[in-house]
Amino acid sequence: MADEPTNDPPSRPDNDPPSRPEQAQIRVVVADEHKHGQYANFAVVQHTAHEFTLDFCQLLPSGEAGKVNAEVVARIKLAPTMVGQVMTSLANAQSKYEKKFGSIRAVG
Repeated sequence: MADEPTNDPPSRPDNDPPSRPEQAQIRVVVADEHKHGQYANFAVVQHTAHEFTLDFCQLLPSGEAGKVNAEVVARIKLAPTMVGQVMTSLANAQSKYEKKFGSIRAVG
């Protein structure tokens, strides 16, 4: 009967998405010792089953003929779940950069 109460959840129109919990806003805070960043012109990427390691380096003369040292200036360890997000962010940033400044030409 239509007048009897039910325990069914109230219906919602098909075009209303289900409600989601509020996501916290993330505010990036950069400590003073990191504000100027580190310059890198070379990178090495390694991985294990549990993490990806990104070594950002500066190529420097070694003092030996024909040899160059890659001095690590920053090492970042990422969870595998973050790799796709980082790659997408880099691809988006590269696309915006190239629209503004032209294609990036590989050197070396």
